[in-house]
Amino acid sequence: MAKTEIVQVNYWMEIRKNVNKIIGDLHGLVLLTHNSIEFIDIVDFLNKIRKDERLTVLYISLVNSYSNIKNALKAKPLDSKKLFVIDCVSGFLIEIKDTVDCVYRKPPSNLEKMKDLIMKNIRMVNPNIIVMDSLTQFINFTTPKDGELHEFYKFLKSMKEDAMGLINDTVILLYDDKMGSMKKLPILFADYILKLEIIREEIKWKD
Repeated sequence: MAKTEIVQVNYWMEIRKNVNKIIGDLHGLVLLTHNSIEFIDIVDFLNKIRKDERLTVLYISLVNSYSNIKNALKAKPLDSKKLFVIDCVSGFLIEIKDTVDCVYRKPPSNLEKMKDLIMKNIRMVNPNIIVMDSLTQFINFTTPKDGELHEFYKFLKSMKEDAMGLINDTVILLYDDKMGSMKKLPILFADYILKLEIIREEIKWKD
């Protein structure tokens, strides 16, 4: 009979009651899964992070154009944070000149090129928080392939060692779980794995 040995022990904690405290002092590498939230919901999440500190956010967008981001910020401003955007949506469609708070780049074709893009702009922006708005472009955690997982874990490891070595603060990776429940969680590399679920209902007006 083959012998087995324990290679890892995982403890899971229900954090519903403590979630505001955890988000309010968020540091480290965070995987934030969500149910197809809008950018305004991301702003609300960012506003909860260390709200009394003046922080700079480097936001790498593969989903929202800078134009849409600006419109959303008019309705829901970032309270105490300065936002710098890498727009990988508009840069794919048309040639646009960079501004003081946004650069336009073609979307990276893989996670290694994504890391290169992040590292180049860290040195320019010197952010406290880095947000990448869609891991869904690179991996499907519902039916992940071995090659995808290998590249993803390599990306997380390098982000922990290189990006966080420079900013020594917070990296938030967003993943849209609309394709199904996640089968593989990167528990060895992520400091927090959080789920943000927004439930919207139509408001019925009384006559």
